[in-house]
Amino acid sequence: MAANFFRLDGLHDTLVLHSEQNRLPRLLYWGSPLPQGTDMDSLAMAAQRPVPHGGLDQEEEVSWLPEPGRGFTDAPGLVMRRGSRGLYTQLHITSARAIAHGWEIECADALAQISVVLNIDMEPTTGVVSARSGLTNQGIDNVQIDWFASITLPVPEYLQHRHSIGGRWSEEFRLTREPIGSAGWLQESRLGRTSHHAFPGLLLSAGDAQASQGEVWAGHLAWSGNHRTLLQRCRMGGMQWQMGELLLPGEVDLAPQETYTTPVAHFARSGTGHRNLSYRWHQFVRSQVLPQPHTPKTRPVQFSTWEATYFDHDARRLRALAEAAAELGVERFVLDDGWFVGRHDDRAGLGDWDPCPARYPQGLGPLAEHCRDLGMEFGLWVEPESVSANSNLYRAHPDWVLGIADLPQPLGRHQYVLNMGLPEVRAYLFESLSRLLRGTPICFLKWDMNRDMTHAVGLNGRAGAHAHVLGLYALLDQLREAYPYLQIETCASGGARADFGILRRTDRVWVSDCNDPLSRQRIQQGFLLFFPPELMGAHVGDARSHTNGRTASIALRTLSALFGHMGIEANLLNMRGEDLDFLRTALHVYKEHRDWIHQGFVAEVEHPDPHLHVVSAIAQDLGKALLSVVVLESTRTSVAAPVRLRGLDREAVYRVRVHPHWLARAAAGKTSSAFHQGTTLALSGSVLAEHGLQIPVLTVGDCILLELLRDV
Repeated sequence: MAANFFRLDGLHDTLVLHSEQNRLPRLLYWGSPLPQGTDMDSLAMAAQRPVPHGGLDQEEEVSWLPEPGRGFTDAPGLVMRRGSRGLYTQLHITSARAIAHGWEIECADALAQISVVLNIDMEPTTGVVSARSGLTNQGIDNVQIDWFASITLPVPEYLQHRHSIGGRWSEEFRLTREPIGSAGWLQESRLGRTSHHAFPGLLLSAGDAQASQGEVWAGHLAWSGNHRTLLQRCRMGGMQWQMGELLLPGEVDLAPQETYTTPVAHFARSGTGHRNLSYRWHQFVRSQVLPQPHTPKTRPVQFSTWEATYFDHDARRLRALAEAAAELGVERFVLDDGWFVGRHDDRAGLGDWDPCPARYPQGLGPLAEHCRDLGMEFGLWVEPESVSANSNLYRAHPDWVLGIADLPQPLGRHQYVLNMGLPEVRAYLFESLSRLLRGTPICFLKWDMNRDMTHAVGLNGRAGAHAHVLGLYALLDQLREAYPYLQIETCASGGARADFGILRRTDRVWVSDCNDPLSRQRIQQGFLLFFPPELMGAHVGDARSHTNGRTASIALRTLSALFGHMGIEANLLNMRGEDLDFLRTALHVYKEHRDWIHQGFVAEVEHPDPHLHVVSAIAQDLGKALLSVVVLESTRTSVAAPVRLRGLDREAVYRVRVHPHWLARAAAGKTSSAFHQGTTLALSGSVLAEHGLQIPVLTVGDCILLELLRDV
């Protein structure tokens, strides 16, 4: 065959891979739907690149796995060795078969003694593309893989900006927009988890792209461990984009007939801006990623004891907190760190998963039953993957930790990482957690992981980060099968483990340990680029933030949590009466709207003043919407520009009002319109999109909530 074409079609997109002379396929087209009769040979010829002087005598192809053996001189898609010999590949397609919504393409290289299987499919409704690669050792001796991209995409030149997501503890999911430079860009995590600083996702946009216009591509690696993203300008022109698992030296050493399969890389595009792209990701996560078969769950108002008690677990105070939470309308009470034996601070106890006999002489049952009697579910914080240096488990099994014997390693929070690749470790943890779940009516686990991996080496002296993640997945799968009612939150010092891999096994993400509502605006903005709002753990904290010391009003604290999975992490026993009243009403508003918000469209609304943060929630049927406005810093002008809300039914008329619970402070400006004081307006969707709504004068930390309802 001179040329092969592999076409994928969705509701809004067509993707075409092209192979010449049975070489590895490469992306030829990805855009709006192509007519079924499109002449593929003409399409390929229109994109054929000339060969310039100053290089090799043939084009350097950005194929699925760019091959140095074919003359590719930039970063390769596959790096491997047999013993001391580096292997150059010239893979060719041996067969291809259509699968549901995609293709499975088999390739081989007889000289290198490997076979490779490429899988790609497109989810029809959202257009999200999923790709992975698998390599099998067909030789008689071992082969070591140092790098194996899930897929490589050529990037068109009109995508001129890179949007990366990073940050640090308590400032996660921060979006950085930069022009794509003249060289390469590399983002890695070597911490054994997705990390605070290097989220495994990336967006590329055209120069004119905005929230509601322009071409945007995005990719995400569904893997909860070490990862790498490379965006590189190729020396002969064009760009390549690779994503895959970052492999530690010697981590993948394949014996004859063994196979390594990469994590799945997901990609999506939009020709109408960032908002549409986020909606596609949200729909994809709901329908394809979350534990399947997935049915939408009503997200209960959650109370966490952490910032109310820390390690001080006084029985009377905990019962009083439970009663205060229930009186406000809380539906789930979560007992955080400090409940188990030896756990008076963060220096001891991890691994010994039995209730502290001094604090809980009858176990956790009495507190859990008290919560149930108050009408609340009961949840529990655990950190199963770590072990304290001062613990019975570590004293009994020091060989269960990741590390090298007799080589000291720095501790994190006074703890080590357990080797989840060991079956005996998983068996111990499954039995420990099962003992808790069988003995106490626990329906929710906050699954934390506070320790970066530094010495990720297993018992056999081989790197163990990859095996750790697979072991974690296996344990979570085992728990979900044994206790199908159990819901699990992924937490890792806040948002350091949030990805589509962990979300196949969990139900909620603790986005950040920071509950400061001003910081949360940007944190949640980055989170919502890939993840739907119902997964976004968002709590109302104390007036003074636990992490950064900033003080905020109860109006701002509640509004910041309204569009996510709302919870409370404040000391209710010290809260002022008027704040408790405000919080009680805010929880009622959340319950009134949560079901449609959590299946609707939630995203940032573009505004010319970057110091004004605007977020909209629009119901799937476009019948209702909420719009929050928060001032992050002093606005550039005394009177901010109107807010324009796109995405509603342009022909319909909406009744619009400022929600009375979040009216603006009257003293911020000399005058305030009747609308800002509560008068309802009647405006069409087209007017709201093009003309917009004037907001009142607001100062830093002020906020309002607008409510929109379509006339019937």
